[in-house]
Amino acid sequence: MHTITLFSLLAASATSNALKYAVPSNIKVAGCTYPANYTVSDLTISTDEVDSDKNITSFHFADPGTGIDTLCSRNSTSKPSSVSSNRWPCDNQKVSFIYQTTGIAGLTMVEVACPGSTPQFEASGLVTPNLTCTNSTTGSTCVAKQSPILGEFDSLQPTPPSTV
Repeated sequence: MHTITLFSLLAASATSNALKYAVPSNIKVAGCTYPANYTVSDLTISTDEVDSDKNITSFHFADPGTGIDTLCSRNSTSKPSSVSSNRWPCDNQKVSFIYQTTGIAGLTMVEVACPGSTPQFEASGLVTPNLTCTNSTTGSTCVAKQSPILGEFDSLQPTPPSTV
């Protein structure tokens, strides 16, 4: 009996994801799976030397803990998210991203934590992909050398108010 219980506890701890951020006790939601880690696959970034509106960022995002699996992209027809002009929504509206090459360079992933809870919070985490780029006279195309890229959410903050 004790062996089975011990084995069950070990199995449960091996499958749970440790959070890299603290969840304030006043917002803990029973039964909620908070975002812990994620993968980014097939990351491609294309830049146009003349027209930055033609720049493209695309990749596949998956969070095994929350079950979110979605495509993310920014292209000439994309509209920024309602909270920031440099934040782009993925196909699943619970996920967005920021890709930047200056300041804190890299790909920041943002995921709504416990959708529908009040107040609403979101988890975020940064990955810094190692890229291989091909340059031409019109621009460049870069792809991540590693796929998938493993990332961890390491911040939990209140969702910013909409700017729209």
